[in-house]
This record gives sequence, structure tokens and C-alpha cells, in this order.
Amino acid sequence: MLHQKRYLLIVVCCLLSCLSLSAQSHASANQYAKWIDKPLSQLLEMGGDFRQRDSMQQAQMCYNIVAERGYASKSREERLQGVDACMCLWSIYFYTYYDYPRCFDYLNKAREMMEDLQVQEARVWLGLACMYQTISEECHSSELGEKSLEYYIKAMNAAILSHDDDNTDKAATNVVSMASIQKGLAPIAGEWHKYEQLPEGKPVRVLRRYNKLLYKAYQHLERQQYEQTVAIFDQQLSFIDEHEYPRLVYFTIVEKAKVYIKQSDYAEAIDVLHRAEQIADSLHMKDCMLEVYGLLAKCHQLSDHLPEYECYRERSRALEDTLTTYRQMTSINESEFQNEMKQIEREMNEMQQHRQRLLMMTTVIGVFALVVAVFLFILFRQNAKLRHSNRQLYLKNVAMLRAEEACRREQNKYAGSNLMDDDKQQLLKRIENVIETSDEIYSPDFSVERLAVLTDSKYKYVSQVINEYYDQNFNNFINQYRIKEACKRIDNHGQYANMTIEAIANSVGFRSRSAFFTSFKRITGLTPSEYLRQSHALNPD
Repeated sequence: MLHQKRYLLIVVCCLLSCLSLSAQSHASANQYAKWIDKPLSQLLEMGGDFRQRDSMQQAQMCYNIVAERGYASKSREERLQGVDACMCLWSIYFYTYYDYPRCFDYLNKAREMMEDLQVQEARVWLGLACMYQTISEECHSSELGEKSLEYYIKAMNAAILSHDDDNTDKAATNVVSMASIQKGLAPIAGEWHKYEQLPEGKPVRVLRRYNKLLYKAYQHLERQQYEQTVAIFDQQLSFIDEHEYPRLVYFTIVEKAKVYIKQSDYAEAIDVLHRAEQIADSLHMKDCMLEVYGLLAKCHQLSDHLPEYECYRERSRALEDTLTTYRQMTSINESEFQNEMKQIEREMNEMQQHRQRLLMMTTVIGVFALVVAVFLFILFRQNAKLRHSNRQLYLKNVAMLRAEEACRREQNKYAGSNLMDDDKQQLLKRIENVIETSDEIYSPDFSVERLAVLTDSKYKYVSQVINEYYDQNFNNFINQYRIKEACKRIDNHGQYANMTIEAIANSVGFRSRSAFFTSFKRITGLTPSEYLRQSHALNPD
């Protein structure tokens, strides 16, 4: 009946705890959504603060975000931060929840990230070694104990290579203790020699001094020199600070008690174990309490104190039941919590993907806008060059017209000259005189025959002189003068301002608009419209 009430009380307490944690998990889920985008370094600091305040679920959230983001990241710094978070989560699940499968998950994730970065960190090997040691002790498996020793040796060597003194000493402590449990100190002689050669430091490192004494203690123990072994344990306890190294003090006391048991000095063993019980109880180290209860039960059984034996055996069973129930309840709650976190992560991932799609669309639009802007800029530059080229052609034609005007004035000075020229020269002068003085050339009906009449010559002679002296036929010759006149009329913004280009073309003798445009472009290099635009631009008045 007493047992049933006790079990019922345990179950009720765990259920109440589970309900409380479930309510907290909903509040935590909102925090998770707020924290997911924070810098990883800030989340690691927050996790440490929460852990110091025993707010384990908030600490888990911080570390979980860092672990997941670090695992998915390509950044070396963020992946190293992910390793830090995985190790913190391993510690929480190991020392708080006793959830060994989850511990292995985070240790393996940390190891995977380390291998990807080609980094050897002793703390990951220490974590794996500790896991195998714990399971080997619970299952009484020497095979798992040997695996634990292998990982402790790996951790010590990695720490030595990276000059990590703290983890070197932690690993060495466990290498010595696990070796003594498995096959003795002989197999680790080479590893111990490497450790023993390390400098002790100034001031002397406490753990290094402790480890060297521990190795000597186990040497005495292997030789069954129990008094010397106990003396060394007492020497260790004299300088180890219980507040700084509570588990180490506990371990030393328990090892001392085991020596007393070997000596069949059960009274001393029980006395020493009570001190270990106090340390384990004050620090809520349930795994240590379980070990102490087992040793106390054994001591009382061997010393024929049956009531005390029954008492500690019952305590041990009750604690085992409590731990089992606690693990089950925390496992259920943790599973619910993790499911909520995964749901939030999925939502956050969807939001992140949506942001990435928006960013991609914005980038595409930006690139398109940039291409358009570059195209417009190139077009503007080309148009500017074209305008400049047209302006230069216009100025060239204006200069040509002015030069011809000046030349004509110069020729007029010699109009009355009595110089004798041959017939061709005389005919050429008569042709030029008609062209320059007669407006009849701007008539659409003006022809080479009419020019021959006006020059009192035959049309074939007129055509011959034009071809020989101007290297062109009659039509091109006349069109050249007509185009020059058209240019003058376009530039005249007064008299011809209201006339269209077609009207000006007709006024200088062109029947066809296409013929006028072709001749104008050939002679000036510009279309009539471009010439008109340049004229207005450079001669606005």
C-alpha cells in the first residue's frame, strides 16, 4: 500500500510538471519566433544566461536555433557556433533530462560539423566518451567501457594538439579512471607518458597535479597497497576545492570508499559514502545518488546490517523509478515541445522562402531597370553623337555656300576682263553666268536644251562642257544649284518661314519629293528635316 501511494504521488507530480511545462512551451513558441532571426552570438549569450537561472527550456530554444542555423550555414564562424550550441544542448539533455538518445543526436551533429570544418575538438570526444561510460555503467558492459576509454584517449590527444589545457586535464582524469576499471594502467602507458611530459604550469594546474596523484593511487591499488592508495586520495582531497570541482570531490570520496570495501572496512566506507551522499544531494546529482545508495546498500549487506540494507535498496529502487518516470515525462513534454518548434521552423522557412522570392523578383526588376537605363543612356549618347555629326555637316554646307558666295564676288571683279580663252572656257563662263543670274534654272521645265539656247550654243556642247569641267551630268549639275538654293531658303527664317519642305522643293524645281530628298541627302549629308532642325537650333532668330 505504501509503495502504491508513493508511485501514485510520483505520477501525479510528474503529470502536474508536464502540464506546467506544456503551458510554458506555448509561451516559449512565441519567444522562439521572435528569437529566430537574432545573431547567433547573441543567442549563445542568452542561452548561457537562461541556463544560469535554471530556465532550461528558454536555454534550449536559444541553443536549438543556433544549432540548426549553424548546421545549415556555409559560414565557418556560424558552423563553429553551431558546434558550441550542440555541446550545450548535449550537456542539458545529459545532466538535466537524462535523455541519452537526444544526447547522441547533438554529439553526432557536432561531430559532423567538426569533420566538415576539418577541426578536432576535444569536447566532442569527451561528450561521446562520457555517454558511453554512463551507459556502460548502467548496463555493466565492459565493451562499451572500452569504447568510452577510446574516446577519452582521442579527447586527450586532440586537446594536447590544440594546447587546450582544461580539456587535456579533464580527459586525462577519465583516461586513468576508465583504464583502471577496464584492463589496468598498462595499456595506457604510452598515452600517460605523453601527458606526464606536459609542463605543470605556473602556478601548478590543480587538475594536472590531481591526475598525477590519481595515476599513482591506481598503481598502488593494482598492487593491493590499499593504505598508500587511501593516503593519496586524502592528499587529493586536501587541495581540491569542493565548490569548484564538486563532481571530482565526489568521485575521489567514492573511490576512497571502494578501497575501504576492498579492505572489508565497511564502517569507514559507510562514513565516507555519507559525505558523498551529502555532496550528491546538495547538487541534485541523481545519477550520483543512485550510485551512493547502491554502495551503501552493499556495505550494509556485507556488514549484516539488514534493516539499513533494505532501506538503501528501497531508496535505490525508488530513485530508479523516479528517474524512469521523470525521463518518460520529460521525453513526452520534450517531444511536444520539439514538434511545436519544428512547426514554427517550417513557418519561418516558408516566410524565409517568400522573402527570398521577393528578393529575387526585386533583383530581377532591378537588373531589368538597370539594363533599360544603360540602353537609354547608350541611345542618348548615340543620338547626341548623331546630332553633333549633323550639326557639323550643316556647318560644313553653310561654310561651303559662304565660300562660293565669296568666290563669286571675287570672279565678278574680273567679269570685264579681255582675256582670250578657248571656246570651252567661253561656253563655261556663259553657262555659269546663266546658272548664277537666271531664276529660270529653278523651273521644273528647265533642261539642257534651254540652257543651250540661253548660252547660244548647241545642247551637246553644253552637256560636254558640264561633263568635262564638273564631272557630272546635267541633272546632277542643276540639282546641285537647286539644293544650294533650297538650303538658303530653309535658312531664311523670314521670307520662307511659312513654307513647308515640299513647297521649298517645288520652288527650286523638284517635281518629286523623293528626288528632292535623295539629292539633298547626297549633296548635304543631311535629310531636309535634319537640316531644318539644325538651322533652327543654331539660328533661332
